[in-house]
Amino acid sequence: MVNKSQRLIEILMTINSRRKFTIRELTEQFQVSKRTILRDLQELSELGVPLYSELGVYGGYRLLNDRMLPPIYFTEKEAAALFFVSESLRNYRKLPFETEIETALKKFYHYLPPDSKAQIDRLCSKIMFFVPTRQLETPFLAELLEAAIDQYIVTITYESENGKSKRDIQCIGVYTMNGFWYCPAYCFQSQQYRVFRVDRVQSLGPTKDQSKKMDMDQFQIKDWVHLDDGEQELELSVLLTQRGVLKCKSDVWLSDGLIIHQDGSGRIQRKMAFSYVPWVVQYMVGCGSEAIVKQPTIVRELIIKQIEEIRNIYMEEGEIIETKKHR
Repeated sequence: MVNKSQRLIEILMTINSRRKFTIRELTEQFQVSKRTILRDLQELSELGVPLYSELGVYGGYRLLNDRMLPPIYFTEKEAAALFFVSESLRNYRKLPFETEIETALKKFYHYLPPDSKAQIDRLCSKIMFFVPTRQLETPFLAELLEAAIDQYIVTITYESENGKSKRDIQCIGVYTMNGFWYCPAYCFQSQQYRVFRVDRVQSLGPTKDQSKKMDMDQFQIKDWVHLDDGEQELELSVLLTQRGVLKCKSDVWLSDGLIIHQDGSGRIQRKMAFSYVPWVVQYMVGCGSEAIVKQPTIVRELIIKQIEEIRNIYMEEGEIIETKKHR
């Protein structure tokens, strides 16, 4: 006969697999009395296992909501590693499974011995992963991730520079860069793979017609830039001053194509998908004279256009101020 601790673990594994069960089934399986099984179930319930009973001929016990995992034993270093990972996520305004992360860590921390708690407290006070704080809301982040995992098409209302539009998309996944969340997906309206800023998704719901669903399981999120989306791949070439090098080194995507010269200046030479053009334009405008885009032509033209628009705005404001002065 197994000891009580082992029996509790095995009971938990059994009810996870069955979801619904009777006292008789457990007494027969574990060869113990009805009273013993009832005590075991009471103990599991006190530990937080969400059980409830159903009366009647077809009654029994049922596990509420999510399945419960059996106890998992960690070394002290493994426990510290989990809190190390949690620190890397702390400064994000929104995360998938945000509530679950918080409750899981609270449970984990609660049962640690005092010396392990002190060690983790010291770790958390000595390390910080800085992520730019963004005030933009991402209410549909978890839903987009769920759509990517379960592979179903969703209809979104998306707000871009050109206004709001409704689109049917099938998500590849989500990723974060510089504090923003992005969702690469296949857009059925444009018939191309596109990258959507998650904070710009205004509404989301499942699409009724799932017949055009594509097989996305072949793709991993890290591979999305290599998808054959029907767009011509562009060559990005940028000359950088020393200050430009320092600025671009801080961006993960740009630093991947960064070449630094002996004098501290450098250049960026890498391939880019067409969908990256708006982001590159904004970033390079922010670099000012520290970065000169040589290729592609479309990025140069859009930078010039944006600079002209900014110049005209300031010229108009200057004329208004001068007019007021002479009144």
